[in-house]
Amino acid sequence: MTPSTTRSTTKSSTAARKHTLFPRGSRRRAICVGITALVVFIVIWQLITAVFGLVNPILLPSATEVGSRFIHMLTEPYQGHTLGGHALTSLKIVVLGWIIGGIIGMPLGILMGWNRWIRAAVNPIFQVLRPIPPIAWIPLAILWFGLGDSARIYVVWLAAVVPWILNSFEAVRSVDSILISAARMLGASQRTILTDIVAPSAVPVLVAGARISLGNAWTTLIAAELLAASAGLGFVALNARRTLDSDIMLVAMFTIGILGVIFTGLLYLLERAVSRGRVEEVSL
Repeated sequence: MTPSTTRSTTKSSTAARKHTLFPRGSRRRAICVGITALVVFIVIWQLITAVFGLVNPILLPSATEVGSRFIHMLTEPYQGHTLGGHALTSLKIVVLGWIIGGIIGMPLGILMGWNRWIRAAVNPIFQVLRPIPPIAWIPLAILWFGLGDSARIYVVWLAAVVPWILNSFEAVRSVDSILISAARMLGASQRTILTDIVAPSAVPVLVAGARISLGNAWTTLIAAELLAASAGLGFVALNARRTLDSDIMLVAMFTIGILGVIFTGLLYLLERAVSRGRVEEVSL
């Protein structure tokens, strides 16, 4: 078999595998299945609550009640703010905690992955602090920062910084050692290797770490807003629990989920774009 024949056979087999793994229109069908499952879930929810009355409305209001409350809160204030105002307050807490986590965690993780002395100095402290859940830091957050936004941002930061550090560390460690060795043989300095080879190669993993970190930040939101908040989606959910307004509680929870999905999806698209760009760059 000639080399050209081998190459054409390899390309044909690769194309066949791609066609098998990613059949045409599969993404569209997956979206349709997801939408259908969501509609079925809402219908079942409505049936067991409003139609058959199998669940106490205080425990679980109907889907239409929650939807009506959602629309009402978009225009009518609840505890001083509309739903949009509460969402913006929560977004500020989450985004600031996430960004500060990236500013500290990403360089620290890169340095830990690149320099064994920094890793030896930082890793023991990091391994001791990492298992402590962010919510356990709430008493100290109140003591250090009081009851303002700073304490809430600090708790969210604690949830976000760990994935930033871990994924940045793994991003550096996953860079092909052959590239680093070749650069050293050509006389490149450690700084040049880090900035021109390691950092660009690690970008896809870093973006994936940013997505995981943002998810952690969102899941810590309600705990952060335990700190005497006067606005925010977590505050709405906690206040509604005290007054047994389960429909308002569900509106706040679903809004947190929807916003989390939107931001995580945007970072996922960025991750795919970066990964695709790296593949095209390598192929060239």
